Amino acid sequence: MAMTLDGKVMRPDGKWYGLSSRKDKVRMDEYRSSAEILIVGKNSIINDDPVTHLRYVSSPNPRVVLLVRKGSIPLDRKIFKFYEKKPILFCTQENYDIIKSTHSEVSEIIRLSDSLPVEEILESIFRMGYRKILLEGGPTLNRIFLEKDCVTDLYLTLVPFLIGKEDLLSICRGESALDSFDQNKWDLTSVEKVENEVFLKYKRYRSSGRPAP
Repeated sequence: MAMTLDGKVMRPDGKWYGLSSRKDKVRMDEYRSSAEILIVGKNSIINDDPVTHLRYVSSPNPRVVLLVRKGSIPLDRKIFKFYEKKPILFCTQENYDIIKSTHSEVSEIIRLSDSLPVEEILESIFRMGYRKILLEGGPTLNRIFLEKDCVTDLYLTLVPFLIGKEDLLSICRGESALDSFDQNKWDLTSVEKVENEVFLKYKRYRSSGRPAP
């Protein structure tokens, strides 16, 4: 994730465009190139229409996984235009019929038993033979995986802007605090300054003191 100096991950209009540099986009591709799976949420696709295929790194593209709890995603998004393998689209019983009728030609659809059960999603991905997963959020999706303690590494880009609007989202969205947030340790393993941006890497440590796998 990338965030401003005051912890925001979007502009006042709810979009991200223009806040990170080309160097940050190159760094993002470097992170993606080490992954087999790239998980993206519905809101990110609708609001930002991100480019998820690699542009700055010569490497196989990670396969994209979409999590769509309600409704659908417009078919004109870049995610359905640029891919080597069809995106995997997880949906629920509630929106399965509409997703199947509109997205069956551009995605591999998997119906979930519940809203967004993280364990079931990861089990399905593992059964396909994938192990290296990069979660690109946004904030709601990040919260779901953090609540289940399924994040082992955090890549954070600090961008040189102050927005100041109080109701803009941070990297993790929720009405309550994460359980034991002050006991679950994140170790800062790398700091790199490139012009006016700072690239940070954190490693998750269990409360036992053992590093996450």
